[in-house]
Amino acid sequence: MSMIALTVNARAVQVSAEPRTSLADFVRDKLDLTRGRILGCEHGVCGACTVLLDGLPARSCITYAVACEGADVTTIEGLDEDEVTSELSAPPSPASTRCSAAIAHRECWSRRRDLGAAPAKRR
Repeated sequence: MSMIALTVNARAVQVSAEPRTSLADFVRDKLDLTRGRILGCEHGVCGACTVLLDGLPARSCITYAVACEGADVTTIEGLDEDEVTSELSAPPSPASTRCSAAIAHRECWSRRRDLGAAPAKRR
């Protein structure tokens, strides 16, 4: 286990994690930030797991948490005060379809199924 110190949503955290832990799993399992943490393809292609890493978009499913030592990470929970993000993450109206993350997730699994890939097993 490695001790990782970073800032998540303007809050300093220091938590231990396995070196192979992805940033997506780290924020979900270690910090209990689950609202925006969606894994679609688990290959960094669909973008459903995107966070801001030092202000730049990064795919948290392919980023190791230990590589983020000292970084500033912003998840969707950290953007609650942002007017545009609040509007985009509001519950859908009955007339709307699905959010883009759900669409990306569905499309990703459709492609995997078309290619004959089995769903990834949870650890």
